[in-house]
Order: sequence, then C-alpha cells, then structure tokens
Amino acid sequence: MQIFLALAAELVAALYITALVMLVGATTFHFIVWRKASLPLGPVRTATDEQMFALVTQTGLWSSVALLLLLVPRAMGVSSLLDDRFTLKARMAALILRSEWGLGFGAMAVAVVLSLAGYLLVRRRIAIGWPLVLAGVPFIAAGAGLQGHPWDAFTSLSAAPIFDGLHAIGVGGWLGAFFLLVLAERRVQPHTASPWTDPLGAMIERYFRASGALATIVLLTGLFSSSTHLTGFDDIKGSQYGRLLAGKVGIVMILMAFNEFHRRHAERQARTAERPQLVHTLRFQAGLIMLVMALTALLMDATPPGVNEVRAEVFRTAPKGAVEFEDVELDR
Repeated sequence: MQIFLALAAELVAALYITALVMLVGATTFHFIVWRKASLPLGPVRTATDEQMFALVTQTGLWSSVALLLLLVPRAMGVSSLLDDRFTLKARMAALILRSEWGLGFGAMAVAVVLSLAGYLLVRRRIAIGWPLVLAGVPFIAAGAGLQGHPWDAFTSLSAAPIFDGLHAIGVGGWLGAFFLLVLAERRVQPHTASPWTDPLGAMIERYFRASGALATIVLLTGLFSSSTHLTGFDDIKGSQYGRLLAGKVGIVMILMAFNEFHRRHAERQARTAERPQLVHTLRFQAGLIMLVMALTALLMDATPPGVNEVRAEVFRTAPKGAVEFEDVELDR
C-alpha cells in the first residue's frame, strides 16, 4: 500500500509540474514568441494567427484546469511526507494553514483562478482576458517559490522563494514555450512562395532570441537552489537526491547545447529543404524535456542531504496543537 501511495504521489507531482510548465509556456509563447514574430501582414499571418490563438487558448485552458484539479492531490502527496503518526487530514491542516508551503498553495490557487478566468474570456474575444492571464504569472511565481522543496515547508521565509519562483517561471518560459513551438509545427505548413514568410521560421527566430536569457535564468536559479540542499560534492554520488540532481543537470546541459545549435541553424533549416531534419531534432529535444520534468518530480520529494536535522524534525513532526494522533491501541 505504501508503495502504491508513493507512486501515486510521484505521478501527481509529475503531472503538477507539467501543467505548471505548460501554463507558463502558453503565456510566454503568446506574448514573447508569436506576437513578436517578424512575419509580414497578409493572408499567411492572418491564418496562422487563428491557428496560434487556438493553440495557446487550448493549452492555457487545459493547463489551468489540470492545475486546479491537482492542487489538492499535490497537497495530499506532500502531507504524506509528514509524520505518519498523525491523520492525513491533520497533516494537511498543518501544511496548508501553518507553513510557508501553505502560503504557496494559496498563491497558486489564486493564479489558477486568474488564468482560468482569463483564458475563458480570451476564447470569447473579451479584451480583459489577456490582462488576467498576465496577472496570474506573478502569483504562479509566488506559489512555486513559496512551495519550493517540501522539506523546507516549515522553515522561516528567506530569499530562497524568490529564486525558486524565478526558476519556475524560467523553466515554464524556456521549456514550456518550446513545447508550444513543437506543437505549432504540426499546425502550420511551409510557405513555399517565399522562405521569409514562413510562420515556423519566424517563430523559431523569435523563440531562440529569447531562449538564451531564459536558459541562463534557469541555470543560475537552479544552481542556487541546489546549493542550499547539498553539503558538498560527496553528496552528489552519496545520496539519491545528489544522483538525481546530477542526472538532471547533465540533461539540462545537453538541452542547452541543443538550444545553442538551434539558435544558430534552426531558422535556416525551417525555411529550406532541411525542415524535416529540424522537426526530428525538435521532437527529440522535447523528449529530453519530458525526462527533465520526470526527474524534477522525483527530486521534489527526495530527501536532500543538506537539510538541517532540526528543520527535518520540525517538518516530520507537525506543529503542536495543530494535529490529532491516529487512534492507537495502548498496552494495558
């Protein structure tokens, strides 16, 4: 039973991360990639506008719904890491009402409501929808930052949530927008009349102009977050957390190498006969991104070796007066 619950918690964590990344990615793709793409006005731009509008609104809407449905299961999964001498209901109450993680839970709930309302209004072509979508982004950053790593749930507020929030937005902007780019490729056709009016080429050009900055944010904030959970290089090979982290960093470095290669060559490939080759490499990179998110889900609930013993004990034992013990049979 415990194994089943652990697997269910990891699955929920993976889905939660995916929904979060896609929600931020949809916003990034719309405002930074497609709207800023250098494609001349005309029938091609008009037709692609409608296709990208449908792609972004569908992705944003379904990601918002998925995140909303996963909020409580994710809280249950994190609560399961608390001392199992207490009821799950009591552990959730302590987590949500008496911890930094609970503040993040509230911020994420606000972000989901704003995003969901925004995309519903956008689909109806109501102008206030996009401002609501944008308003949800800082709440996503606050929610992700305050939730951070579950083992930090009962620590005092510090600068760490700022870096964790920037990391979440950076990952969503970099990797989430890339997923939208791959999905967009399946919807648009090459414009053979002129390579400079090709929608995919214009989107790739714009995406890879911004991707370097987003990848740098992800790398720097990720290194800061990792440093707070490691005590030295020996932790990398001497703990499950360290090995998972090393694997994730290795794949991220491969992604950054792909990113640099595509920054130099993808636009040309998209507008020439090399487009099928480009599509294969983009899809392979998307597969690596999925692997990164799976490792991130495992890292979120793995015990970091650098967790202070006092903090760990505070986390494992819910605050006094906030919980009730499970019924146990006492020896007579």
